[in-house]
Amino acid sequence: MPDLALIAALVGGFVLLAVCGDFLVRGAVALGRRAGLSPLVAGIFIVGFGTSAPEMIVAVNAASSSYPNLALGNIVGSNIANILLVLAVPALIAPLHTGSWGQRPAWVAMALATAAWITILSTIGFNASVAGLFLVGLVGYSIFTLVSARTAISYGVDIGIATDEPKMPTRRAIGLTLIGIIGLPIGAHLIVEGGVGIARAFEVPEAIIGLTLLALGTSLPEIGAGIASALRQKTDVLIGNVLGSNIFNILGAGGLVAFFGQVQPAETFNNYDHWALGLSALILGAVIFLGLRIGRLAAVLLLLIYALYLFGLVNGWNIRSFVGV
Repeated sequence: MPDLALIAALVGGFVLLAVCGDFLVRGAVALGRRAGLSPLVAGIFIVGFGTSAPEMIVAVNAASSSYPNLALGNIVGSNIANILLVLAVPALIAPLHTGSWGQRPAWVAMALATAAWITILSTIGFNASVAGLFLVGLVGYSIFTLVSARTAISYGVDIGIATDEPKMPTRRAIGLTLIGIIGLPIGAHLIVEGGVGIARAFEVPEAIIGLTLLALGTSLPEIGAGIASALRQKTDVLIGNVLGSNIFNILGAGGLVAFFGQVQPAETFNNYDHWALGLSALILGAVIFLGLRIGRLAAVLLLLIYALYLFGLVNGWNIRSFVGV
């Protein structure tokens, strides 16, 4: 039985991540609106990066503490949860509409990052060169997206910038952002310490705890932001949040984790979890390119797929062996 202090650390860390992640998102979105960013771009860069901060901090904390597979599991599990949970939960409240400006190229960037992640981890593993490649890719993508948005505006394309919404006072927005930035590392540290301690007590592999418990915990800010976006009928912010979070998780958090040295993934990644990661990315791509509406029925289907993924994870399913590769 794990020590009660470990359980308290884990629960307390989740609470801090949820509260401070929400503060960071609210403050950052308000600041972004003042800068004239479109909902999608704000969702990608401000909400996406803000809600990815927990994953990034937990992953770096785990890698620096010599738990590399905990870090990898957190990133992969979070990206799967971002698509199957962060889209599904808000869609139970209000339908989501896709296919608007900028979503398709953003998905392509996410798909390329996902393909690079799977290919590199299944062949050469992580090292400093991969870290540099990922971080350069993140900078390049950021520049491309911002330039594309400015170019679209110059040609008179409506990219959905809202001009009639009330603005949060700048001082309050900065205050919420700072609280989030300060609180997130504390919550991340508590989660890593509690999660690793509990995993050891039950002799659970660190990759599994990263793919489930940590992934769900660090996806709470995305879910909170998604629910708020659905209630305010800001689908572009929600889609941008998912796309941006997944891109930042792989290229940002993954790039930083790779700096800590050579990392070889546990068997479960190549045998099972990377297949689920690829499938979830394809599902999101189909929804965006076909301009589909995500209603309650589709939301339930996404949740069932996620439940099936967790069931297979716990029971040690091996898709690689099943398809004969």
